[in-house]
Amino acid sequence: MNMEWISEKGTSLTALLVGLGLIVVSIVNSQHRYFFICVAICLLVYGYRQFKKRDTPFEKHERELRRKRL
Repeated sequence: MNMEWISEKGTSLTALLVGLGLIVVSIVNSQHRYFFICVAICLLVYGYRQFKKRDTPFEKHERELRRKRL
């Protein structure tokens, strides 16, 4: 895999995996089930949106300029 792709999609994939893990935890833990389900849904939506996000070349260039200034 391409390292650039991994760096762009890493946070979204992590959010998706943690969301799926929290769904499993909500099945096991009946006392706080609805809390875990709500957090998992938020993470799944966030991860999906970040995964489908497409950056324009201008946005990529601006991000690289900001990264070089730091």
